Amino acid sequence: MKHLLGCFLYHSEIASDASTSCVADITRVSRRFNEAHGITGILIFDGQRFVQYMEGPQQQVIALAKKISLDNRHTNFTAQHEARGITSRLFSGWTMAYLSVEDAEPLAQMWVVDGDAAMSCLQQLLPMLDAA
Repeated sequence: MKHLLGCFLYHSEIASDASTSCVADITRVSRRFNEAHGITGILIFDGQRFVQYMEGPQQQVIALAKKISLDNRHTNFTAQHEARGITSRLFSGWTMAYLSVEDAEPLAQMWVVDGDAAMSCLQQLLPMLDAA
């Protein structure tokens, strides 16, 4: 039986008591976990804010989003987009792509939108990944 795919997009801020060095650990652990669970996606960080998009088997994505929402290394977890029954992946080749952006403006723009508009903003950031 083929798993139904789902996706989830959120943004958050690094917790005031967390060091930015925790991002390397988050990325390392995420890649290992995601590979084992069929999840792909991207984590974007600007030094203060996170944006993460994940896709994969619906139940795995839902469970992972809940787990991430409880992680004390970040605050202000805000769901921006969730879809079930998607037919293709944006990041089929990446267990967890990582993009560090120096300019805070792209992520700031994502904080004021949700739903399809948030997905559109994410897709506008993707060319930056190729340049990184």
